[in-house]
Amino acid sequence: MKKNITNKFKWVPMDKRVDNLGLPLPPRKPESKKPLLWIAIDPQDDLVSDVYLVNETGATLDSVIAGTGGFESFDDDVYGISGNDVEYKDIANGNAIKVDEYHIRNDSDSVLQISFKIKIQEKQIELKSSTTKGGFKEEVLLWS
Repeated sequence: MKKNITNKFKWVPMDKRVDNLGLPLPPRKPESKKPLLWIAIDPQDDLVSDVYLVNETGATLDSVIAGTGGFESFDDDVYGISGNDVEYKDIANGNAIKVDEYHIRNDSDSVLQISFKIKIQEKQIELKSSTTKGGFKEEVLLWS
């Protein structure tokens, strides 16, 4: 499952985005901040997508421990779900690390929570994200 890729994801500010037809979205105030750590989705095929943490802090992350959990519903019952923690070391600026994957059909009733323990320049940062699996393309966890 571990995967570390370089310069695959590029953040596009909301005021510069276009719709599915390539037309400009309604005008928005320009973003004054830059995302430092964010989650991006990479579709592998029509059903499976990988979830990545993107490092744009300008520094190497000494270590990242990502843990997944959450819940899913099935026939009016709710079940807790959890995954194994994954650890990466020395994640360069511009790199993205795979922290989870989801299957669009199988995970459609799931709520995913990803928790991160990040060590950068002798500081420890803890971040959490919670969203419906498959229901987002990206999420900023830390802004400048």
